[in-house]
Amino acid sequence: MKIVDLRPMIVRRFTRSDQSSPKVGFLGHLSGFVSDFIIKRRLAQRPVAKGCPLLVSVGNLALGGTGKTPVVMAVARDLAAAGMRGVVLTRGYGSSLKGPLVVQPDNLQAGDEARMMAGRLEEYGWSVVQSRNRPQGLKFLENQHPGLNVVLLEDAFQTDGLPRHIDLVILDSWRVQQENHRLQPITGSVFPFGPWRESASGADRATALLVEGKDPLPDTSLCDQPVFSFRRGVYLRQVQDAQEGHAPKNWALVSGIARPEKFETAAVDLLAEPIVLSIRCRDHEKYSRRLLRSVLATMDETGSEGLVTTAKDWVKLSHLWKDPRPVMVLEMELEWTKKDAFNHWLVERVRNLERNQSELTAP
Repeated sequence: MKIVDLRPMIVRRFTRSDQSSPKVGFLGHLSGFVSDFIIKRRLAQRPVAKGCPLLVSVGNLALGGTGKTPVVMAVARDLAAAGMRGVVLTRGYGSSLKGPLVVQPDNLQAGDEARMMAGRLEEYGWSVVQSRNRPQGLKFLENQHPGLNVVLLEDAFQTDGLPRHIDLVILDSWRVQQENHRLQPITGSVFPFGPWRESASGADRATALLVEGKDPLPDTSLCDQPVFSFRRGVYLRQVQDAQEGHAPKNWALVSGIARPEKFETAAVDLLAEPIVLSIRCRDHEKYSRRLLRSVLATMDETGSEGLVTTAKDWVKLSHLWKDPRPVMVLEMELEWTKKDAFNHWLVERVRNLERNQSELTAP
């Protein structure tokens, strides 16, 4: 498989799969200390969470690719199933719109992940609001969407100016302490010397830790936080059929995500035909017509007869794609390893917080 990597060199270095190993040099330790100090000082000014709706943050310690978007959609789905009204509040990364605005799936100017979430959550009665300034977005929700039970704050673990009642943190790397069977978060060098936002001590602020894994994992962390695991199931959805009598004999991959290696591995496992090309674009790539012409030319050079891309990329490519070759989208469904355990913990905690807030505000 030929790989054409269009990402900047620094991005390639910081998103390699081997960067998850906790190798930290002097500069990595120094950057971690400075980052932790800045984040703790900034978050010390964070408003106290009070009143309704309840604010649930989903974030991580790494620079991307840990599954925040599918986790947010799964949490929204579970809360909606429990009868709770809610909204996802996102920054709308990659969008030129400041907001606040309610995201429509066909709004080409909105963020790619925001549009994807809006399309997926419509059936559950949940909306997505995009606001570059998320405290302003929260005020917008309080004024325009009264009666909400929950606001899900997407990628807001390090965001100041936003209170929260629950912090869910997705771990990209961890180890199990054998002597007490507790989960310990681990990180490596912090940006700009590594792919981490802050050191492992940042996980201490979490209400619960989420990890992707198949093996039996501890139920609690070293800080006595509950630990819940999930797995991501993937499948291919045909969005453009092949012309009659022209079934593809090989495929090309195009992605603009933080960890293209995972997408490539999943596509190889799912496709019966060989993959001859993978084009790796920047995360949240906007796909200009010029770039698309380059993509098509590279597909022609390698004899690629069909395209496979991600759901996040297809929301941006679909209105530009005029090529007759078939297209499939790799879709992802997240499931909790112990579904009942996570749902019970989350719903009960939200309801208990609601009761406590009602008692505090009662005359």
